[in-house]
Amino acid sequence: MRRTRRAGRAASWLGVALLAGVPALAGGTAWAQPPSDDDVTAAHAAADAAALDVAGAQARLDAIRVELGRAEAAVQTAAEDYAEAREALAEAKRETVEASARADRAQRAEDDARGMLAEAYRTTARANENGLGPLDVVAGARDVGDVVSTEAAQRAVDRKVAGALARQADVRSAARNADARWQAARAAQQEASTAAEAAFATAQRTADELTARTAAAEDERDRLFTRLADLRSTSVELERRREADRQAQAAAARESAARERAEGAAPAQASADPTPGESREGSGAGSGASGAASHDRERGGDSASGGDERADAPEPRPTRTREPAPDPAPRPAPEPEPEPDPKPDPPPVSGVGQGSAAQGREALAWARSKIGTAYQWGGDGDPGYDCSGLTSGAWNAAGVWITRTSRSQYLTVGKVPYDQMRPGDLIFYANDTSDPSTIRHVAIYAGGGRMVEAPRPGVDVRETPVRWDEVMPYAGRP
Repeated sequence: MRRTRRAGRAASWLGVALLAGVPALAGGTAWAQPPSDDDVTAAHAAADAAALDVAGAQARLDAIRVELGRAEAAVQTAAEDYAEAREALAEAKRETVEASARADRAQRAEDDARGMLAEAYRTTARANENGLGPLDVVAGARDVGDVVSTEAAQRAVDRKVAGALARQADVRSAARNADARWQAARAAQQEASTAAEAAFATAQRTADELTARTAAAEDERDRLFTRLADLRSTSVELERRREADRQAQAAAARESAARERAEGAAPAQASADPTPGESREGSGAGSGASGAASHDRERGGDSASGGDERADAPEPRPTRTREPAPDPAPRPAPEPEPEPDPKPDPPPVSGVGQGSAAQGREALAWARSKIGTAYQWGGDGDPGYDCSGLTSGAWNAAGVWITRTSRSQYLTVGKVPYDQMRPGDLIFYANDTSDPSTIRHVAIYAGGGRMVEAPRPGVDVRETPVRWDEVMPYAGRP
């Protein structure tokens, strides 16, 4: 500690002496003992240590940013897991309701079949009571006709009984299958409910950890800013502004590099090549220009040639006369090329994109109308939204149905390169951009390098610059 203080005093003395450029004076008298070599060495060492402390403080601030970014990604991942679990639960509930209805219908059909079977047995019993047994038929018959007609009646009764038995067996089997499916659907619903509750608990815990981590990071930042202010003999506020500028410059560099990667990652699509119509327009313009140039050359060549003929042609022979060739008739000026129609948007690379540009603008307008709405886990607007709840609601409002979760949205919508995005397209973020199952977030493109999103718990729906880091290879077009 004494060495540090000594080094600090030596560093201070050295700084004053260097700034003044003259021996330090105290009361107008030079110090009798200038700093020794050890003092100078200690002063330089202290300055180096201070510089290392500044670098260390800045490195720690960078590490805090990275840690909070990872924590936020974890929250978004947990939120998307919960949204999927909710969708699975909703689907399980629908299946349970349908299975229950099928089981009820099967039970009613089985009851009807039992009734038909009972009626068939009663008919058989009455027939036997009325002497329709085989011996009774023969013994009581007056002629062969009576026997034949009575046997026909018996066969009809037997067919009725057999049909009733077969139908009863079929509907009984169907009822049992329907009941089994209902029981399975109820079990699946229970499992989905348990999974949704677990996913929500994980999401809530992850969000709480982010909140606690953010508070701790703020405290650590304050201490680091105070340390930097001490090291640089500045104010904490100045260090905050200086650090904000440094982080902003670093973020801009990262985003620029990430955007270049994103726009260069998607391979060129075949639809980017000129279409036959576009090729004809291009060749027409080119041929028109070359034709005009050719026409000018012809005109110029004819004129020059004609001039040479008139100037240098020999006298005509007396025995043979030839009329001079008439000048070629002037060609009419070419019609001006009509303005080509604007090129249509290229089709999506893959998936099914059915929304128009107008519907994309409508979806964006709807999403913008929700700016300031609170984030809600799995929210569809009552009262808040999660990320995919916002994007699905926006496109549904524009008349295009898309799925509810960001992962299923990416799999089903059309894919477009980022340099061909238009307002309303979707931007997806993933932990592993080569694996759509790791998608954690989705936003709606607003044009001009901006997007609208429901980012995470504690942050309302907002419009913000596009973040290019960890985007999927393509944007989505519903």
